[in-house]
Amino acid sequence: MKKLLGWMLLLVLLLCAVLVVRGIQFGGDLPQAESVASIDWDEARALESISAALQIPTISRGKHIAVDTEAFAAFHAFLRQRYPLVFSQLEVEVLAGQSLLLHWQGSGKQLPVMFLAHQDVVPVLAGSESEWSHPPFAGVVADGYIWGRGALDDKGSLISLLEAAERLLAEGFVPERSIYFGFGHDEEDGGDGAKAMAKALADRGVRLDFLLDEGGFVTKGLVPGVDGRVALIGPAEKGYTSLKISAQGIGGHASMPPRHTALGLVARAINRLENNPFPADLSFTKDTIMGLGSAAPFVQRVVFANLWLFGPLAEKMLAAMPTTDAAIRTTTAATMMSAGEKDNVLPQSAEAVVNFRILPGDTVESVLQRVRDVIDDPLVSVSLYSDFSNNPSKVASLDSPGFSVLSQIIRQLRPDTLVAPRLVVGATDARHYEAISNASYRFLGLEVGPDELAGMHGTNERVSIESFIDSAHMYYLLLRRSADL
Repeated sequence: MKKLLGWMLLLVLLLCAVLVVRGIQFGGDLPQAESVASIDWDEARALESISAALQIPTISRGKHIAVDTEAFAAFHAFLRQRYPLVFSQLEVEVLAGQSLLLHWQGSGKQLPVMFLAHQDVVPVLAGSESEWSHPPFAGVVADGYIWGRGALDDKGSLISLLEAAERLLAEGFVPERSIYFGFGHDEEDGGDGAKAMAKALADRGVRLDFLLDEGGFVTKGLVPGVDGRVALIGPAEKGYTSLKISAQGIGGHASMPPRHTALGLVARAINRLENNPFPADLSFTKDTIMGLGSAAPFVQRVVFANLWLFGPLAEKMLAAMPTTDAAIRTTTAATMMSAGEKDNVLPQSAEAVVNFRILPGDTVESVLQRVRDVIDDPLVSVSLYSDFSNNPSKVASLDSPGFSVLSQIIRQLRPDTLVAPRLVVGATDARHYEAISNASYRFLGLEVGPDELAGMHGTNERVSIESFIDSAHMYYLLLRRSADL
């Protein structure tokens, strides 16, 4: 018996040793980045540019609400005046009313690259204006920050790009490969402008080798267990659909109800969906932890290096928080419900809307089928809520030249910054270019901490002056190295 216990102890020790060694080896650190020489930049001019851009309220108020064409006309006029070289030397088209497609002709024959940003911003919640530290459309620069609606989402990126392009043109730079800029006007309402630009390029036979849009940030204090700066680059984004769950009833007086009213049938269906979430896929989170290398907490590295053993534990940990649960599965969110009109009258019909953000590997069609299978009720109907649906994007390679060059530049500008991939859970205009792009990534060089994250689409949207200038530097170096992407 003692001998058996001894062998069992030895096996346990060997297992522990294997787990620890695999954890140590998991996610090797990137080589130390050499910082680039300081870039002499007209920061005062750049700050004037972003401040002025934020003062023009290019608001998307809803897909079926008319666009404020005067605001967009004023914004276009400002861009043309502020960036005369860009708008005189590049080919400029206005598509879908207000979207801007710019073409910078290259000297070589490589496939072109494209950079996206959007002009529109979300509205400020009525009645919340007094809660802002500075008026939301004043473009105030104060206390180390640029304040205003759109500072992060997404005029900070758009202005950074144009600052970089204007400077390169002034230096006489001619790219080896052609460069496109796509500045949509309605990204917040679904991106019809981006669709029009993508279609125009497709009709001309244009194929993109590399595309970069918003979606990832330089984070600080947002990655659990990591205190420093982490640049999270999105090689993919989730898809989107909403489904209508409906049922019919007999109506009548509430004093003599059937066992299940129409509302009860819909409520039971939603309960089944919430209690049977989509299966988890930990591969995206595994790639993130691997990218963090030794900066990731050792326990996390051991867990993800040994998912064959700790997979259920990792899933349980990630599922405990909405922010991490969204990264490992197609999410289910019941968002709207309607039924009867009086408390003592049985509803003759009831319906609810459930929103799904679709993980790569699933599709709109597979979500629809799984929802019907889980509800499993012939009295309940499931259908698409609207035609606004899209499948998840392709997953761009982490071994591509584009990802490598972008990572290098980020770390050269700020050697204290880690770089890791992360699945983007929201929707970006990049999804509309899927058919013509070989590889699409989502990242802008602005730093986001907890306060900045809360301000995006919320109150006190802001971006630090330092990270805004860093973003302009990043785009400047990316454009210079566009032949390598």
